[in-house]
Amino acid sequence: MNRGPTDPPILSAQNSQRSLRLLAAQRRLYSDAKVIHFARISTVLGAGIAISSLSLAFNSLRPLIGTASGLLLFLFSVVGSAREKRKQREAAAVQEEFDTSLYRLEWNNEIAARPNNSLVARAAARHRGGGLENWYGDTGSVVRPLDVLICQRSNLGWSISLHAYWAAGAVWCGVFTISSTVMACGLTGMSFNSALLGVFSPLVPVVRELIEIWRLNSESLRLKEEADARGAQLWDTAMKSGIIPSEAECRKLQDVIFSSRQKNALIPDWFYQWRRNAEEDAMRLGVEDYVLQAAEVGMA
Repeated sequence: MNRGPTDPPILSAQNSQRSLRLLAAQRRLYSDAKVIHFARISTVLGAGIAISSLSLAFNSLRPLIGTASGLLLFLFSVVGSAREKRKQREAAAVQEEFDTSLYRLEWNNEIAARPNNSLVARAAARHRGGGLENWYGDTGSVVRPLDVLICQRSNLGWSISLHAYWAAGAVWCGVFTISSTVMACGLTGMSFNSALLGVFSPLVPVVRELIEIWRLNSESLRLKEEADARGAQLWDTAMKSGIIPSEAECRKLQDVIFSSRQKNALIPDWFYQWRRNAEEDAMRLGVEDYVLQAAEVGMA
């Protein structure tokens, strides 16, 4: 029975050329999905607010402008996400290849096909920027597969806080949009029917997108908290009873993580970069604590 860490160690294996190429590819593919996603949202939000403002200015055309544009924006909002979802699925598959190769876990063909090497190479070639090395913290001499479990839980912890912040931002944006529109209609003395057709109709897709941002991020938050709870149970059992989880149990947890990534709510790159240093610090401190806990019970 292996009582040592994963071989080769995750810390060094993640900096191999193959691993860095996979990490670069998955970041580029996620960025592609984000460009499509946030271009669609920006178009809907910007056009909806602009058309509502025009409706306030052109009284005679208000019902026509509001109703027609609101319908068009709603349709654009609904059908504009097919390519975005394909890119996200590709990125999730590449990220799964990155993780399973580091963790030395079997690939689960029942949940996804392995990403094509040409896809990985093309996406990695388009990646710009650094920050690829040392993605996972140093798990030291923690025995396998507890070192794998540490990496899985640290990855989940990173995502959870980002989704919570972004979901809250969508709620506040929606509250501001609706309250400011109601105030503008009240100040101009507009009738209820006129405001409904001319001003609020174009805002329907805007509100829909904001609700979707909140809903999807809340769902991603829930799924990842549930996955982390499963990981916490495996960890606590090992710390209290000395029963090390099996690789099959880590594989099952990885299946849950991969499933959440496929339908994961997207976070804009600027928000990700804004929070990155704080999240990296929290992740590495968390890894250090896990290593200390494992050492205290003789598993490191």
